[in-house]
Amino acid sequence: MNRQIKFVSIRHQYIGVGFIKSRKSDSKIMELGETMISKAEKKNLNLLEVIVDSGSGIDVDREKIDRLMQWMEKDYVDAIVVNSIWDITRDTDDLMKFMARAEMLGVSIYDMEQNMNLAYIPWDGGCGC
Repeated sequence: MNRQIKFVSIRHQYIGVGFIKSRKSDSKIMELGETMISKAEKKNLNLLEVIVDSGSGIDVDREKIDRLMQWMEKDYVDAIVVNSIWDITRDTDDLMKFMARAEMLGVSIYDMEQNMNLAYIPWDGGCGC
């Protein structure tokens, strides 16, 4: 007797936030935001907001990073999308603490520049990074 097992693909919609660190013109920021949203959609990730930070990236003591942390800590998002991980901060210690906090909260960080997930999020069909 042969048994057949049917596999049903369940598509999940993940929720995320984009983060752009830039002092460029509004049109360049809009272009980067559109690219970010498009890449996120391909990963079944719906960006609720794209935060634009024009401040110094020396450390994480910035209003826009606080906004990003609020999204993570209130358990609203599954992922953060950044152009480069270094947009969060150029301070290595602060960056490692931020990434550890994100991991502890179950939030993935997707780096568009490197085209990779820095923390795993269960994309449908595997990582798909």
